[in-house]
Amino acid sequence: MKSREERAKKGAIIGIAGNVFLSALKILTGLFTGSMAITADGLDSATDIMTSVITLVSTNLSKRPPDEEHPYGHERAETIASKIISMIIFFAGAQLAIFSIQKLISGKLVFENLPIVLSVALISSTGKYGLYRYKLHIGHKIDSNVFIADAMNMKNDIFISLSVAAGMVIVKLTGLFIFDAILGLFVSIFVIKTSIELFMSSSFELMDGIQPKDDIYRRVLEEAINTDGVSNPHRIRIRKFGYKYFVELDLEVKGDITVNEAHELSKTVERNIKQNIPKVYDVHVHIEPLGNVERETFGLDRSHISRRKGGTDG
Repeated sequence: MKSREERAKKGAIIGIAGNVFLSALKILTGLFTGSMAITADGLDSATDIMTSVITLVSTNLSKRPPDEEHPYGHERAETIASKIISMIIFFAGAQLAIFSIQKLISGKLVFENLPIVLSVALISSTGKYGLYRYKLHIGHKIDSNVFIADAMNMKNDIFISLSVAAGMVIVKLTGLFIFDAILGLFVSIFVIKTSIELFMSSSFELMDGIQPKDDIYRRVLEEAINTDGVSNPHRIRIRKFGYKYFVELDLEVKGDITVNEAHELSKTVERNIKQNIPKVYDVHVHIEPLGNVERETFGLDRSHISRRKGGTDG
């Protein structure tokens, strides 16, 4: 079975190769036909080469082991890369919007060889769809935010190429070249919207947020509850670093047991969580005497988790 690193490297290289081919094809077609729309699409694909390189570099960086400067590891390199990709997507969308508006204002909407431009646009959308599905599959398989972000970038490119193709068809049927620019403007809005969503998602993770649909809190709570000898799991806090989770929680045990016995109980809880939730990398357990009451910093307990999507009321 292929390792996470092997899948990531292969996926990034295929993305680079595919975008180099499609970018060259569209830019050359634009220069030959005079179509600014297909040229802009080609330049957008050229930026995708950069995003694929960022994906490759970040996945290689994320697999480095923890060190003195990064005791939690380097997995968040992928999350940071997702944020960079969101900015690149935003720039591409903004450039497409500016380009479309300039075309509408200038009135320079005539170009030649519509069938060639249409054919290349359809080839591009087909190729981008293949890259989108492949990268999305890899992203979910290895739980990589940066691959999923790159896949969303490819999805935007499908709509860009299809807008070019649709524009060519409408121009051919009506003779109104203005539709090419109008479609480009609508697509740019969609691209910018996607970039903002990706930016917010990566920012959420960098701020140690866990999405409600992620049932990691419920699973950690269940493992703690099902461990004999411990009570009242609370102040549960979880951080996600790339595809790994770091868990902290407080537990209560009988006050008359020895330190060694309390230590063994904490190790049992840690072991159960890590064995039954494979993506958990590390667990830190704080032991308290049964019935302990004190003012504590924020963390989730059973009542909080039951309100989350997929929570437990047990």
